[in-house]
Amino acid sequence: MSDTPRLERLLEQTVRLLSGGGLHPVEILQRTQAAVQAAARDGNAPNHVRIVLNPSDYARYREAMADLRYELDVLLDRLERREGWSRIGDRLIDFEQDPAAPQGIPAVTATFADTLHRDYAPPVGETQVIHRYQGLLLRLGDGTTVPFTHTPFRIGRGPGNDFLYPNLALSRNHAEIATVPGGLEIRDLGSRNGVYVDGRRVTRTPLLLGQPVRLGDIELWLERER
Repeated sequence: MSDTPRLERLLEQTVRLLSGGGLHPVEILQRTQAAVQAAARDGNAPNHVRIVLNPSDYARYREAMADLRYELDVLLDRLERREGWSRIGDRLIDFEQDPAAPQGIPAVTATFADTLHRDYAPPVGETQVIHRYQGLLLRLGDGTTVPFTHTPFRIGRGPGNDFLYPNLALSRNHAEIATVPGGLEIRDLGSRNGVYVDGRRVTRTPLLLGQPVRLGDIELWLERER
């Protein structure tokens, strides 16, 4: 994972596609900030941001959405601190596509939502294939272990996860372990407190046997059953 700041990496990811014209990521950031400012009420910030894109813009940003979501979180955290706003519940940032949305113009809404019972859903158009595993487990730094039996394998403190761990450092849907060519990787699902390897926040990283990964302040690693 490069040490280049995420916004720079995001711009690098999109510059080739933008060479022929298209939606600039800064436009999404600006419209999101404006929508949140307009929706704030009585010292409270809205916690659900919905960004609707034309399918061509959605396809252009598909690979960059994790970095864009991170930049949006940073932007909105700063806005909330600056304005002295409170927020109840986890922040949700959803990207959607709609053929009726004009190309190059994102439609952004910010609302107050109940996040307590929201389950994770795969991105639009993503097919979930179940891969089975035997003889592996996840071990936490506190000694807790859980069998690792399949992917996708989701971790969080909310219902609907494969490993539900009731710790406030975890988001309700925090991370997902997925099968990729050559092995496994763990992906951040847009969590508030992030996924870290060697003190570095990442959006996704290979999950290697014995390699500690931190979710918020929870450390875990993959190992073989003895």
